[in-house]
Amino acid sequence: MTWEFSFLDALQKLHTPLLDDFFTTVTWFGRDFWIMLGIFLLFFRRTRKCGICMLAGLIVGALITNVTIKPLVARERPCWINDTVQLLVSTPRDYSFPSGHSQASFVSAMAIYQNHKKWGIAAFIFAALISFSRLYLYVHFPTDVAAGILIGLIVGYFTSRLVKSQIQKHPAAQKYLE
Repeated sequence: MTWEFSFLDALQKLHTPLLDDFFTTVTWFGRDFWIMLGIFLLFFRRTRKCGICMLAGLIVGALITNVTIKPLVARERPCWINDTVQLLVSTPRDYSFPSGHSQASFVSAMAIYQNHKKWGIAAFIFAALISFSRLYLYVHFPTDVAAGILIGLIVGYFTSRLVKSQIQKHPAAQKYLE
């Protein structure tokens, strides 16, 4: 954990009012935004399949990350261990490993990419910014974020594949979604 604190402490030297505002705003998008976007995508025939893939991935990802792994690992957050760093966001109450923001962002980006390549590239860039914001804000360790990204990519890929295969098996669903 020593190298992780060294990395996080080095990031603290980069703080400026502009970056503080930027990353506190970006980090907000790591949770509810993806759910709202997935629901929004359901309203349009062209994006409905993508919305279903996103929402299915977010549910599976939350069950794996927040319901299962976080309580099992019970890793304290860096801001709990080193409380001398002044946080720019509310102190999170749940455990640190893996990063739920990173997982949700990369599940969503992967689901978008699987359905719309151009939008997916933009979503991956946005997901990376959200993941970095968790480090900048001193609420996650680098390995928390890396694990969240990995889980998000895997869950996003396989949930999208599963949803698409189920749609292919059911003609009524195909008609509704395409």
